[in-house]
Amino acid sequence: MILPLVAYRKLYAALKEHRRVESEIHHLLADLLEPGYIRPGGLPRRNPLAYAQRNFFSILFLSIYRAIGIPAERRLLYGMINHCLRGIVTGADNLLDDEYKELLPLNFPAEATRFKSVMHILLFDRILFRIQERFRAQGLLAAGDLSLDSALFTAIVPIGAGEAREEGGIKEIIPPAAVLDTVHMYKGGKLLCLSFVAPRLLEAAQFQDRLTRAGQGIYHIGVALQIIDDLTDVYEDIRAGNHNYLVSSVFHQGNAAEQRQLQSLLAAKAAGPPIETLFPATLRQVMARAVGEALLGFAKLREAGYWLNQPQAYDLIRYLFVLRGVKQLLPFFPAVAEVLRPAP
Repeated sequence: MILPLVAYRKLYAALKEHRRVESEIHHLLADLLEPGYIRPGGLPRRNPLAYAQRNFFSILFLSIYRAIGIPAERRLLYGMINHCLRGIVTGADNLLDDEYKELLPLNFPAEATRFKSVMHILLFDRILFRIQERFRAQGLLAAGDLSLDSALFTAIVPIGAGEAREEGGIKEIIPPAAVLDTVHMYKGGKLLCLSFVAPRLLEAAQFQDRLTRAGQGIYHIGVALQIIDDLTDVYEDIRAGNHNYLVSSVFHQGNAAEQRQLQSLLAAKAAGPPIETLFPATLRQVMARAVGEALLGFAKLREAGYWLNQPQAYDLIRYLFVLRGVKQLLPFFPAVAEVLRPAP
């Protein structure tokens, strides 16, 4: 990723803030669990680059809050809320996908991944309650005010409901536009927009316009991220019966050769050759849509006062393809002129 030195400095400042977020979360964890249930040494210590890769969006949100002008102590609390929401979503995904991604250093048997995932959900929910007490101590929430708790729950339920609709397998391959408007709007766009629920509710009027624009930008970036993830998950989504933007695009809009290849994959429900060898024409169109959504998102962030310009955003989006495990698709990465579209 090629960015000016000042951009790295700003992102690094947000990275340090996120380390403080995690530290505060672990302090609250120690208040909730007996020491024997917490793994000594905490989570593995990562170098700054590996840490940034693992926590890219959490760091991005903190850098956006900073650019908008939100003071440091409130950024910390919003970052803690984001980390809790991320932990709850990760715990749920672990259970649904039979995997284990770790955000808390729990000292339970290594094989007990389902139990640890349940504990992630329970503990992060309790930590959220403690964070709201800190907001009350700062005068941002009145005693007994449950509006933040209610707003977060109201925002997260539709995202979970979207996952629920796929759990038994999809019954039809819906058109690409419908995938974006009824699936990825939740799994991608509204998922990332959770990071703006608390500041939109609690910040003063002077920040609201920029928060609105930033939330719109993050929505488009979230949709783009889900499209990118679909490129890594084609075979997994076919086996699981999940919606997938590339599969939908080939099914409804691909050329005859690509559609024949897809029918074979749908029948076999097994991994096959690299997608770039099967669907090169549609893949190029899908990548253009992903990059276009992301550029639109970063343009909205710039309207909100964020400091990335279009060339820097373009370079950062290329890095996202590497970060999400699709570096091999960079030969299909479109030029800026191919993807720009006017903001709605």
